[in-house]
Amino acid sequence: MKRSVVSLFAFSLFTIAGTARAADVQSKPDVQHAESYDAVRAVLFVPTETVQLIPSTMCPVSQAGGDNAGLGCVAGLTEPSSYEPPANVADVVDGLTTALAPYNVLVTSVRPPEYVPYQMLLPGDTVNAEGLSRTCAGAALDCDGVQRNDIASTSGGTMFCSDPDAVQAALIAFGYMSGLENTDNVADPMYYQAAAPFGPDFTMPSVMFDDTCANLVPTVDDMDMPNQLGCPASINHEPYCDGMENQANSHQELLAYYGMGPVVEDTTPPEVTDLIIPEDGSTVDALELSATVTDDQELVFVRWTLQSPALVGADGASDDGTVCKGHNRVCVVDFAAEPPYHQVEGGVYSTAPQLSGVPGGEYTVTLEASDLAGNTIEPMTVTVTVAGGTADTSGGNTTDPDPTDPDPTNGSADDSSSGDGSGGNDSGEPEDDDDGGCSCSTAEPGMGGVAGLLLGVFGFVSTRRRRS
Repeated sequence: MKRSVVSLFAFSLFTIAGTARAADVQSKPDVQHAESYDAVRAVLFVPTETVQLIPSTMCPVSQAGGDNAGLGCVAGLTEPSSYEPPANVADVVDGLTTALAPYNVLVTSVRPPEYVPYQMLLPGDTVNAEGLSRTCAGAALDCDGVQRNDIASTSGGTMFCSDPDAVQAALIAFGYMSGLENTDNVADPMYYQAAAPFGPDFTMPSVMFDDTCANLVPTVDDMDMPNQLGCPASINHEPYCDGMENQANSHQELLAYYGMGPVVEDTTPPEVTDLIIPEDGSTVDALELSATVTDDQELVFVRWTLQSPALVGADGASDDGTVCKGHNRVCVVDFAAEPPYHQVEGGVYSTAPQLSGVPGGEYTVTLEASDLAGNTIEPMTVTVTVAGGTADTSGGNTTDPDPTDPDPTNGSADDSSSGDGSGGNDSGEPEDDDDGGCSCSTAEPGMGGVAGLLLGVFGFVSTRRRRS
């Protein structure tokens, strides 16, 4: 079993002064593709109850214009809204579970913690008469399926899509989130007619991904003009068809991204050991916090939260003086390393900076942890007083940028601005976990702006490292 070391260091909240948005100071990662990393299990959440959604532009933590399923932030949404599942949602969940059984994809209607990366699919049965989609499916096209926190949706129809099969439409949406594109394989959910009426043939629905290489088919827009493929075929599709030009195989791509199923049931939460945290109610000169989190088979995800009146008004803090550091980009400071889950292979990759004190005052400190299946520890919370203390505004090291911004080289799918597939996301390399355990660490030089400011409380995020 590998061990996931999660540590915080007690130095100034005000390491780097400034008011720049975190997205403004994050750098783009080098592009990686499926040949560069191991298949890693995914979680697909399909709500059966009401879900609150907000525009990505209103997300409490910048997502650089993209989705974040954990926070319910949706790219392209114009105002906060409530999602209500359709009457047939149970049938959609059953269909997805059956279709994705060959892959290491957990389909669940239990929402994981927001700091755990998961994909969210919102089935719908309402007809959007003004919609331009020809597939009745909307999703960001995530080349190689590395983002793992996208949000996709389906509808009951548009001006170009009538009487969709609910399960096939859901599989098309999941396919786009996984980097699949449309083909001429009539036995595959990604089938797309290359001539009028274009789009899927829902009169003969395909509800299992087919292990056959087929010709890639470009989608068309509302003027029947073909769109370009969203992902480079020679990199993202043809390798799974022995390099045959313009060929794709949905089944083999999903195996490459997620691994072979079926999903192994996991009900065991992580364990926390080697915990360093002040005693509840104590007074300390400086906060020293660390923990080692282990899990028998899953990756581990963590969020540390600090709340204090002393932090009210600090850039990046909430109105009540709350700041956090966690996974899945739900905090301004992220445990960021190799996509898709921003874990590393173990060990500490860089040293801590010079330590100094956080502002004096009373602090409530909370540690949360979960595995990928959503099994959580009981949150650990203490309230402590930091004696005295002044803010160090001397600045910090900025030699290694945050690698979590979306990669603009990824493309878009389907046929229109209605969202049948748009945008693109990270590509990279997850951890190599031979024995099914987990491995992550936290060490990375600081960033400017808000991210650098909060880095003062939460230490370094992990340095990216590739295998040779």
